[in-house]
Amino acid sequence: MTERMRISSAGLELIKTFEGLRETAVRLPDGRWTIGYGHARTAREGLTIAAKDAQDLLVHDLRPIESAVSVLIYAPLLQSQFDALVSLAFNISLGQFRDSEIVRNLNAGDYLAAANGFDLWRKARINGRVMVVDALVRRRAAEKSMFLQHPSGPSPA
Repeated sequence: MTERMRISSAGLELIKTFEGLRETAVRLPDGRWTIGYGHARTAREGLTIAAKDAQDLLVHDLRPIESAVSVLIYAPLLQSQFDALVSLAFNISLGQFRDSEIVRNLNAGDYLAAANGFDLWRKARINGRVMVVDALVRRRAAEKSMFLQHPSGPSPA
């Protein structure tokens, strides 16, 4: 049995970039609290966290995401593909990730269709309306780019 993949430092940095560091807990529009890099489970009013502890908490929060991606995806993955999928699943929830076209396409061996599936996750409900959100457009573009990244890096034009 091979060891399950873990997110790389590049994948971790991608998530940290888009989640942003909150050293003090803040209330989200849906009423939940968040702290650190998107941690919501134990966040509450008045909590503070140091940057190092926030990163450690993020790594801890990603463990079940990493395990789920490893279990849900049967197709072989490059590290960059795994990182992009973990970032997406962390952001949209494991339930939505599990039921996504991305998972279905990957398990069918269609990597390009899976990559194009990132574009479907650019919308959010804001004030009761579902709309394309600029921050999600940028995040999905970065995740898709990471997913499509060749292991040897970009080729010269």
